[in-house]
Amino acid sequence: MKFIFNALLILGIAPGLYAAELPVRYEISVSLDPASHGLEGSEEIEWRNTTATPTSELYFHLYLNAFANSHSSFMKELGEGTLRGGHHIERHWGWTRIKTLRTEGDVDLLPSLSFVRPDDDNAEDHTVARVELPEPVEAGATIRIHLEFEARLPRVIARTGWAGDFHLVGQWFPKLGVYEAAGHGGRERAGWNCHQFHASSEFYADFATYRVEIEVPEDYVLGATGIEVENHQVAEGNSRNLVAVFTAENVHDFAWCAAPKNMMSVVEGDFEPARDIPRRWLEDAMKQLDLSAAELELPPVHLRLLIPKQQEGLAERTLHAARLALAWYGLHYGPYPYPQLSLVSPPPTAREAGGMEYPTFITTGAAKLMEYFPFSGASLIEMVTIHEFGHQYFYGMLASNEFEQAWMDEGLNSFAETSCRAAIARDHLVKEQFNLSPWATARLGFSSLKDPLQVDRFAWEFRSRQNYSMASYTKTVLVLKTLEGLLGEASFAQAMRDYALKWRFKHPTGKDLEQSLSESTEQDLDWFFSQAIEGDAIVDWAIRSVHTGEKKAATGASWSGGAWVETDQAEDPSDGVKKEESGPWDISFDVMRRGSFSGPVKIRLIYADGSSENREWAGFERWKHFSFESNKKLDAIIVDPDGVWALETRRRNNYWQRKASAHDPSAPLSWSLSNVLSLVSTIWS
Repeated sequence: MKFIFNALLILGIAPGLYAAELPVRYEISVSLDPASHGLEGSEEIEWRNTTATPTSELYFHLYLNAFANSHSSFMKELGEGTLRGGHHIERHWGWTRIKTLRTEGDVDLLPSLSFVRPDDDNAEDHTVARVELPEPVEAGATIRIHLEFEARLPRVIARTGWAGDFHLVGQWFPKLGVYEAAGHGGRERAGWNCHQFHASSEFYADFATYRVEIEVPEDYVLGATGIEVENHQVAEGNSRNLVAVFTAENVHDFAWCAAPKNMMSVVEGDFEPARDIPRRWLEDAMKQLDLSAAELELPPVHLRLLIPKQQEGLAERTLHAARLALAWYGLHYGPYPYPQLSLVSPPPTAREAGGMEYPTFITTGAAKLMEYFPFSGASLIEMVTIHEFGHQYFYGMLASNEFEQAWMDEGLNSFAETSCRAAIARDHLVKEQFNLSPWATARLGFSSLKDPLQVDRFAWEFRSRQNYSMASYTKTVLVLKTLEGLLGEASFAQAMRDYALKWRFKHPTGKDLEQSLSESTEQDLDWFFSQAIEGDAIVDWAIRSVHTGEKKAATGASWSGGAWVETDQAEDPSDGVKKEESGPWDISFDVMRRGSFSGPVKIRLIYADGSSENREWAGFERWKHFSFESNKKLDAIIVDPDGVWALETRRRNNYWQRKASAHDPSAPLSWSLSNVLSLVSTIWS
């Protein structure tokens, strides 16, 4: 009863967060045959043209056809093995076939269906279908169509499929593309955005209302997008089946999971804000975002976890990670507006289905060994659960086009996830895990990159899947970490929250992000995004040369008292005995921009007495010469001492220290330790 009340409460306030009217409504009925891994389904689709331009065609994604044969674009790009593990498996193909397609007026559209390949002209790819309409759908008008389809799931691969009796059913039904208005994403005229399914791409669809009726054997459990509003049993031959109805509002996809009750346990839980938001997180957010506790208030959320029987000991840790994610993302990017979050931890045989996001429905990853030390100390459960939940924001609510700008989801979410895990480690909120800095892996991974890498590319146009991953995840995380350092944590946090709230349910592009951050911070950030995202500039600061010495008295001719005075070379009063160095000192050094990335950088001067001072360099020239006089002896120079430029992975040339004197033998050791510690503070995962 409490869950139903909370669901109604959230759904009651949700319209204020949602768009006024959704473009699509799906009513789907589907049955699963576990023996053949087949689906039989029907759809009633209502689509409204929200642009000012009529269209005489519809475009559909048929994602399961990516697994229909070895020559689809997806399979050719994937090569041998699987998407997640890379290991070789025996293929069990999957596909989708539309059997009937008719308008509300009973016009048969199936004869006009054709397969198109807008990305690569691969005649063996059947993941996009085009349907011609008998008459245009005018601006603001609606078309209603009925279709029936059959599908077969592949053996689990690339986020979907079966493993034994376990079924993760993702990208399974014929789904409309997005009809975009002229100007959106820079397009010159209105048209359908409906890309083929590629190995290095995910998804893009319009927001919709879903009502999905799922039929499975009666001894199965179900998890799905949205909330279950009805279930009953029906006779099927000599057995009985379970029929469950799920509804979801303002989501752009629908996925589900089905497995026998003797395989998967269902664990229910809740996110209670008063109990589950760490006090320090709330206080930090109030200070950083300049908002009151009331302005940061979050709604309760019901949690529903499907987990293998043998992993039940990890259920509470998984739910704890989900609660921490709901707290962190809610505080920093706005409330999670749905009444429920469903989680699935796939069995070991279905690991290809792990680590994936769908609206209000995510898959995580765990293993029985994680219950025991030292495996329990790893943060895999937290990392995967928090990351996949975070997609509810950048993939789910913001819904940028992942085919064309994967970094808008993967990179932004990876930054948010890493920030969350850093706070968890700092505050020791997961008693089992080793509290290591989560900012290490990405920096170290990025340091292995030898060639320049542009982030803003279509997913299938990267030179390799590794480059796609490095650009869309790792480099984007470092880009945002660098921008946070340049803008300041509070300013950046406020700007990101403004962006996340302003662009909910609107499919923002990279330019929308740049403009939003620029407006929030009152700074033109084009100089940064043009280099970091649209270009492939490399960050590499260096100290080129350093000269220090005692200031000597002038010799030769000088003007004094209205006349030129000749000064002879001063004699050394020590009679050959070296005096103690006392200054003043002449200091000069050159700092270089060895990389192509330009921007402001701090330079720290450290003196022998332990004091320090900072100099600023705009960083647009190739080099900058500094020359000055000081009463203190210079001991060291550090370029970017605070590690603001997280994109810089080659920092050895950022440091200079004078050679250790005979009476200071510890100087080389202390500098080496300082160097290492400064690096550790800025590398991350």
